[in-house]
Amino acid sequence: MPNQVNSGIDLQSLQSDRQCESPGVATVKTLDMTNSWRVLGFSLIETLFVLLVLAILCGTAVSSFQSLQVRAQVQAASQALLSDVLSARTEALRRERRVTLCAAALDSGARATPPTACAASGGASAWHQGWLVFEDVNSNGLWDHGEALLQQRARLHASVSATGNATVARYVSFGPSGRSLTLNGAFQAGTITLCARGASGVSGASGEEAWLLVVNAVGRSRLDKGQIALCP
Repeated sequence: MPNQVNSGIDLQSLQSDRQCESPGVATVKTLDMTNSWRVLGFSLIETLFVLLVLAILCGTAVSSFQSLQVRAQVQAASQALLSDVLSARTEALRRERRVTLCAAALDSGARATPPTACAASGGASAWHQGWLVFEDVNSNGLWDHGEALLQQRARLHASVSATGNATVARYVSFGPSGRSLTLNGAFQAGTITLCARGASGVSGASGEEAWLLVVNAVGRSRLDKGQIALCP
């Protein structure tokens, strides 16, 4: 009996002690959780600083991507023009007739469409307006009714500029032997420059990247990578 009484008293005291201690333990845990949230949080200034850094990084990435995209467009246009110049020479040899590649007349339409006329002599001309390849029966550098049309290229992307020097500003023409010829029969040689429109070299730097389509006096063409001070 004494043992049973003592056991009952001990159990009651233990139970009461636990009941007394429980609120205290819960309070301590609540305080600890509150303090943890305060430690893990960020101030408004810290958050704004992180957002500023992210904005700068995103802006740099977008600018780099756009620059890469423009370079790809310039290179693609250069290769397309070279391909058609080589094709024009091949057709002149195969047909044994003069074949001309001319810069297209200005197209101000909203959508790029295949050109139907060459830029007139003495008028404004640029290769980024597009071009035509045709059999130039009357050797006037213009596509006339009845002449075989071999190729049409719509105007290039707005970011691409393509202009030739005086001898190839409006046309490149090949005689039956494959030699490049002017309209009066003299040899023709020149360079067409393709670059990102409006780009300019930085002071002290070598300049902006450009592709140079070179036609030599015997009609051979090649594409060189170079630097220019200003892209028109």
